[in-house]
Amino acid sequence: MDNYLIPAGTSSAKFLQFSPGTDEIHLVLEENAELAATALLNIPPGASHSLRLTVEQQAGSRLNIVAFTMRGGNFRADLHIRLLGKGAEARIAGAVIADGDETVEKNILVEHAAEGCSSDMLYKQILTGESSGLIEGKVLVQPGAQQTTSQQTFGNLLLSDTARVQSRPMLEIYADDVKCNHGATIGKLDDAALFYMRQRGIPEVEARLLLQHAFVNDILQRVGNEELREKLSHLIEHRFRGELKACHGCSLCQ
Repeated sequence: MDNYLIPAGTSSAKFLQFSPGTDEIHLVLEENAELAATALLNIPPGASHSLRLTVEQQAGSRLNIVAFTMRGGNFRADLHIRLLGKGAEARIAGAVIADGDETVEKNILVEHAAEGCSSDMLYKQILTGESSGLIEGKVLVQPGAQQTTSQQTFGNLLLSDTARVQSRPMLEIYADDVKCNHGATIGKLDDAALFYMRQRGIPEVEARLLLQHAFVNDILQRVGNEELREKLSHLIEHRFRGELKACHGCSLCQ
């Protein structure tokens, strides 16, 4: 297991790139610490990877995780984030792009154990071929965790009749002074938007690529580093065009 301690009052940024196998990561954010982490998974078709991430946040700490699954093979992620101190904030976002027979599963638990904490969970999936995607997110508000604020938003695009998706946001609340919302959508590309773009001379293939990129743009915008955000945007475009191979000596990490 990899252990990371973000000391009190410090600000850190990390970029994590995952390879096939198993990873276990334990993060501790001390009082008023801040961590922005961007993660990328891009492994060969048929490969398997699993990730278990646990996070403990003390009072006033801030966490911002943005994860991109470009090629996931057979991937499972289990995240458990515990807001243990007053005023802690957690923002978790991710984009999944899957095709072929890839299977991507993400299970996320955000536990509010102190008052005045906030969490925001935003995930988007774009699935085609015979791929399968599952995103299950749960917010648990413990007794005494008053003035909790929480938002869960899951969006899914199915680009083939054989792709499968499950999207389950959940709330479990044991406090009475909270503001918690959740929602999930499943759909296809907007035919009206496609028609509009084609009427203005944009080829259908390009129009579809633009709409897919726009769908995950709000995930990209959560990456605070502009240079990294632009590189990830470039990778996503190549992924939609079928030009992105599994990472091997990827210049993104240079």
